[in-house]
Amino acid sequence: MIILTAAALGINAGQMRSAGVIALVAALIGMTFALAAITSPGPVSLLAFVYAVLGYNGGLMLFVIGLYAHQRLRRATRVSH
Repeated sequence: MIILTAAALGINAGQMRSAGVIALVAALIGMTFALAAITSPGPVSLLAFVYAVLGYNGGLMLFVIGLYAHQRLRRATRVSH
């Protein structure tokens, strides 16, 4: 579930098409994990943070691949005579 949520954040941040938003969301993921680690009474799983970062980057990559595929399909249908 962490991976899917982070991937959704990556896709939505990519839709903003702003490097500032992409960096802000990435920083907020890190700050949220740090706050959870500080306030947690027990041990914190570093693996969950790694999953969140990988999911976020995966969502950004999926968005970029989707843009590329959309552009290629749009160009292919426009050029065919």
